[in-house]
Amino acid sequence: MTGVPAAGADGAAAIGPRLGAGREAEVYGRGDAAVVKLYRPGFGGHRAEAAALRSLGGAGIAPGLLGVTDRDDRTGLVLERVDGPDMLTLLRRQPWRIWALGGALATTHLAVHRGAAPVDLPDLREVLAARLDDADLAPQQRGFAARLLDGLPDGDRLCHGDYHPGNVLLTADRTVVIDWPGAARGVPEADHARTLLLLRWADPLPGTPLLVRSLIATGRTLLAHRYTQTYRRGSPPLRQLDSWLLVHAAARLSEGIQAERARLVGILDRAQRQNVRRP
Repeated sequence: MTGVPAAGADGAAAIGPRLGAGREAEVYGRGDAAVVKLYRPGFGGHRAEAAALRSLGGAGIAPGLLGVTDRDDRTGLVLERVDGPDMLTLLRRQPWRIWALGGALATTHLAVHRGAAPVDLPDLREVLAARLDDADLAPQQRGFAARLLDGLPDGDRLCHGDYHPGNVLLTADRTVVIDWPGAARGVPEADHARTLLLLRWADPLPGTPLLVRSLIATGRTLLAHRYTQTYRRGSPPLRQLDSWLLVHAAARLSEGIQAERARLVGILDRAQRQNVRRP
């Protein structure tokens, strides 16, 4: 990866305690100022993440990329350590800040979209087409979503691919976007639509108590409204947003989240029936 220093064997050996883990990667400490995001075997998101972080170097809205390392046949990214709670955690601790945080969520997303995407990032329309192929959809629903996608434009803006409050950290003086393996090239509306889908319709994590689910349902409406309001004020006119939302709803079914399936299929069914009734 051009322009990125590689960590040597000593750097790999310096990996400290595990700080967190997700489906694609684990994060380990590396001294006081860095972490190593070590991708699991079979996952190649480090390529897109490194390309996105390189393109944002110096912007301050993402962790700095310090190097690339290998450990036990796994690729890791050496990243600037960013200390601060994610926005989702902060909302749970201080729900009275929801209006201000919804605005900050949109303002930072607009800053992401002002950047031109590196040419080696995948095209977002192609990413969505592949997800539609993998989605658990009836043939008529898949065809409907594919036709919508065919009518949507390409773009050259940087898109995060999974922008939501859990991927936005707040430090004493910065708002920092993390977790970029889904970064792609596209139009801002496409990335904005994915965030709207997550804010409006994504199911809380398994095991979330009923009372907390009720509070989330109430708060997410306000958060989504504030995010949308602020984003639209700072953006050029948004085009074909409803079509992008429907394509994302269909593509989301490739992620196998059964708790969301009935809701997303219902959204697609209603849209398809309305489309058929149009003269």
